[in-house]
Amino acid sequence: MLVLLVFIFWADEVSELPLAKPECGKLVDRFAFRTPTESEKKVKTIFTTVVLLLMCAAPCLAQLSECNSNATPCEAYANADAVFVAKVTRIRPETFRMWQTDKDYDQIANLIVEKTYKGIARNSVVLHQLGRKNAPKFIQGSRYLFYANYDRATKKWEVRRCGRTLMAQYAHDDLYYLNGLPASAKKTRIAGEVIRYENDEENPQGTNRRLAGVRIKITGAGEEYEVVTDANGMYEIYGAAAGSYVIQPVIPSGLVLMGVMHYGPFDRSQLRSLKIELKEGACSGATILLTPNRKIAKPNIGN
Repeated sequence: MLVLLVFIFWADEVSELPLAKPECGKLVDRFAFRTPTESEKKVKTIFTTVVLLLMCAAPCLAQLSECNSNATPCEAYANADAVFVAKVTRIRPETFRMWQTDKDYDQIANLIVEKTYKGIARNSVVLHQLGRKNAPKFIQGSRYLFYANYDRATKKWEVRRCGRTLMAQYAHDDLYYLNGLPASAKKTRIAGEVIRYENDEENPQGTNRRLAGVRIKITGAGEEYEVVTDANGMYEIYGAAAGSYVIQPVIPSGLVLMGVMHYGPFDRSQLRSLKIELKEGACSGATILLTPNRKIAKPNIGN
């Protein structure tokens, strides 16, 4: 989702340029035989950087392009037959096919379960990730937080597309909720992360890190809360009344708001909105993306 936010940010800039939208091949040809204009240089830079992003995050973007909703950890837990942390010890075929989308091939993944939150009592699981179901694929040797479902017709375990399964090292939001069970399931929850994104000419793909010590004010339903992000950049409160809230970060000096990732249906118009809705007995929140107070660098690659 972080890559998606950056992509949309750049796409907005491209859409403002006074250029016809050329086909990819024609774009390259235009730059190959004459000196490009400043506007064309800008398009070339953005185009090249987006290609690099796609190379590094192709599986993620392939799924995001077809998924229009971001479930909360509460919803993901309720909808899964099993929830657990596990390491992928073997995959078949034996290579991760980066240049193919999830729907292009099947994968069988053998897992060793490290911690179970729901649904299974075994220490190993075999996932059958079918291309016809556009099921996500996994990398051998990596640890994931899995939200899995059992196909009773085939009697096989699978992870469905558009879920919250992700590498364990990035699953702070989910793990905070899961490690708080069963108490965390009995109250409303507002939570999220604060992330700093930055790139430059030497690092066009960008890096992100979670920011500790950022004060967050949460106001709504006649109440005001204040929390501080922890070492993992996380904030959360439990037990707030249902209603509309505004999540207002005290942005550190030198940074500006770049985007906001909400739970629920994806709405491009809300990419910078800090408003959320909290339903009775449910979870809500937002992940806040900050960036240095300048335009994101678009490296002049290839000139």
